[in-house]
Amino acid sequence: MKALRDSQLHLLWTARIDYSEGSRVEAHQHDDYDQLLVILSGNSGEVSIGEKRYPVKESSVYLFLRGVTHSFQFDKQAITLDFKFKLCDRHLVEAFAEEPSYCPCRGTALPEIKQWYKMSLLQMRNPDSIPPMRIEAGFKSTLVSLMHEAKAVLDPSFGGPYTSIYPTSNGNEPIVNFVKENFAQKITLQLLADQFGFNPNYLVKIFNDITGMPPIQFLQEIRLEKAMEYLEFTALPITEVAEKVGWTLPYFSKMVKKRLGMTASQYRESLVNAVGIDINLELDFANEWRIEQQ
Repeated sequence: MKALRDSQLHLLWTARIDYSEGSRVEAHQHDDYDQLLVILSGNSGEVSIGEKRYPVKESSVYLFLRGVTHSFQFDKQAITLDFKFKLCDRHLVEAFAEEPSYCPCRGTALPEIKQWYKMSLLQMRNPDSIPPMRIEAGFKSTLVSLMHEAKAVLDPSFGGPYTSIYPTSNGNEPIVNFVKENFAQKITLQLLADQFGFNPNYLVKIFNDITGMPPIQFLQEIRLEKAMEYLEFTALPITEVAEKVGWTLPYFSKMVKKRLGMTASQYRESLVNAVGIDINLELDFANEWRIEQQ
């Protein structure tokens, strides 16, 4: 069966690129594809898009549309995700041409972007695992939401889709949000009960109703999710990763091995092997590396 592709956007290529201090990409433009640069870490440098200049900011994206001259440089080490794609729909092309080229990632935008990268990596390693259209449709949705959000950044009166990270469909969800936002702290059932004025047994019921699991299990899942993200997209030492999610190193190692079937070092190594590697979703696309070192 021929691989299905999205009719409005074709994702051509992606890569995680770790830039050393002083790295730069000189001014150039693309005639037949568009590009999204995502800064995962690094807050020093400059991105030029057309006549505009933007500072390099962590957790931000920069859109380089075809035919628009752009360049960027990093004054300090930086970790990025890079996506090259082709907008195939005239209405999308016109819409994106009117949107700001820079936007900070809010809410679920950055986790979504990381997910599309990881799915692309998985698809490269096992082409039958994920249809390219699944990745392209998700990436397109995130991209549209980001550009919509960019308007809200420039004009606070303009509502964006990520104005609230968490849904608030029920009055008890602030308790869940508290755990999400304070996962690295020492959290106990009694602490939550005291914090929100609930009986511990009722608190367990609330969490089960909202998340499908008790509060401490939910906390462990959040910590593990964040730990995997640190392993995947940062160069933090494993001991520091454990500390940042509120675990001792032995317990961290036990949880990672139980969930992933491998050590934290082995898991990170499996991903580090892909740093700087072309992940092509369109086989006849040839990426041109333009990085210059200081």
